[in-house]
Amino acid sequence: MRKVRVPALLAILLLPLVAAANTAPARVKTNVLTNRFAPSGNKAFYNIKSPATPKLPAGIKARPLTSDSNGCSDSSATNVRANQECTNQSAAGYYGRGSSQNETAAAVDPTNPHNLLLGQNDYMFGDGKCGIDYSTDGGHHWGSRLLPMNFSPGFVAARHYWTSSGDPSVAFDSTGEAYMLCGAFDRGGLVQDISACPDAAQCGSGLFLFRSADHGASWSFTGSLIVQSDGSGADGIGLLDKQYMAIDTSPTSPHKDRIYVTWSQFSPEFSASPITLAYSDDHGNSWHQTGTISGFDTTLCPINFSGAAAGTCDANQDSDPFTAPNGDVYVAFTDFNNCSGSLRIFGFHCPGNPNDNHNQILIVKSTNGGNSFSSPVKVGTYFDLPDCFTYTGQDLFRACVPTAPLSGASVFRAANYPSGVALSNNRIEVDYGSYVNRHSNQPILGNCAPAGLNPTTGLNLYTGVGQVNGCNNDIIRSTSTNAGAAFNGTGTDVQSMPVISQEGAQLSDQWWQWTAKYRGRALTSYYDRQYGDDTATGFMDMTLFLDNTDNEHIRVTDSSMPPGNDFPDSEGYSTFFGDYSGLAVGSDGVAHPVWMDNRNPIYSFDTTPGGDPRPLILVGFGADIYTANIGI
Repeated sequence: MRKVRVPALLAILLLPLVAAANTAPARVKTNVLTNRFAPSGNKAFYNIKSPATPKLPAGIKARPLTSDSNGCSDSSATNVRANQECTNQSAAGYYGRGSSQNETAAAVDPTNPHNLLLGQNDYMFGDGKCGIDYSTDGGHHWGSRLLPMNFSPGFVAARHYWTSSGDPSVAFDSTGEAYMLCGAFDRGGLVQDISACPDAAQCGSGLFLFRSADHGASWSFTGSLIVQSDGSGADGIGLLDKQYMAIDTSPTSPHKDRIYVTWSQFSPEFSASPITLAYSDDHGNSWHQTGTISGFDTTLCPINFSGAAAGTCDANQDSDPFTAPNGDVYVAFTDFNNCSGSLRIFGFHCPGNPNDNHNQILIVKSTNGGNSFSSPVKVGTYFDLPDCFTYTGQDLFRACVPTAPLSGASVFRAANYPSGVALSNNRIEVDYGSYVNRHSNQPILGNCAPAGLNPTTGLNLYTGVGQVNGCNNDIIRSTSTNAGAAFNGTGTDVQSMPVISQEGAQLSDQWWQWTAKYRGRALTSYYDRQYGDDTATGFMDMTLFLDNTDNEHIRVTDSSMPPGNDFPDSEGYSTFFGDYSGLAVGSDGVAHPVWMDNRNPIYSFDTTPGGDPRPLILVGFGADIYTANIGI
């Protein structure tokens, strides 16, 4: 989806110029596998969970896992491909169009842990749509489809037809009803070869909730309208972006089965993006609009880009709502209203180190079911990923995860964000990434320091980017034991905060985490470059942190994913893999991490006049959705 990062946006504005399993999968065993797409002879050790055939409910016939994934390419030995369409042929110049899925979300039915739901951006028809994958046998076999996100009540006519959709999230209520939240938007402007957006109502956006009574096989048509805008600014809304959903399924909550939706609501001139919330008590048929919830605090939010009073926390993104057993509602989000010395280059007067480029994770809380929220509390300080163009020469106005040594193989946009859970009414865990951390500047490993902002892009600079044992991104965990009143990260330097990602002999990057709870534990999955030579080559893996007494980390991927080639830059490497990943844990103790995986090939064909479109030509690797079934 159109993802707007506030620091880069600020720079642009200031210059002249988005069925229950009875047995868990087998425990860990170690294998030696060969990545068939890596250079010849490249082998590595993998700690993997081998899928086991579960005891299936009556009426479901067991069949062995197939390697062809219903005819689609499947380049994994033990991970399971979820999306089942075989649209992996692309014309030259359109690699990724028709062959990509990314930006994943996951949910497990609380009434039956065999019913799984995954969501993703799906490009099977060329532009992004909200795609769904569903399984009724615990994640061993999958069906796929697109949501019927087509039109909604029009702005100037009876119907408005949307060009694109994405940023999906999925959930089940306590009865097993399935839901998917989808954001619709128009590309608008020159992309659509039409007149200016306000004149043609072609910069619109909207949020819609869909329902499924058959575990994800079919969905309500058009969805329930939560909010929409024509993008003209007449309604005070420029873009509805980065929405997410939570459903309160706690049997002890006074708001059981209330559906909460949060999003970033950009102003027409893109100078403000407060977090906004709506909720529904009738399965999404009607919505209570609570409005802006990101709050006011003169200490936390002294800098304002929109002209609002100092203390207004309205430069936000990446909201994540979640609920506690007693029905309390928490919303964590990134905030850019804090004062860091590097803002001096834009005329803001901030004390301290002019190279300081940190931002902050904030959280707000509601004790009355989302009708009102507390003032924000600081979860912790974080440092975002570095400006991609400065270090790679690619992907202008985006941050990315550079290789070390530097190369052009890893230029997909990426950013750090929070994901949280309430393990009890009092214990709250929030995880987030940070490019400055306890490993980034230490006596043996780490040689990284903030170096301000790029004045053109507004994105972060550091010394040590692309250096072996220079900078690295880690996953930080901040904890509250007093129901969110304060966190251990509230007043602690991020370099002293607990890190839940794992390092090897050489510093590596971990990013795009997601956190889910199971019996008092906060499990976290994330992308990881600690294996083999991932840090140098731009290959990637997935890791699951089990949060047990052994602090066990499981390597989820059975071979490393090569750098992708869909949505390519001038050097042929992907600039877009989505913006986050997903994780869900069932009541049967099986974890289901889900991720964008680019091990499968992209094929092209000869499109010249008189050319023979056969044979297909391998042009690189594209993104599919993979998952794993890991007994914890």
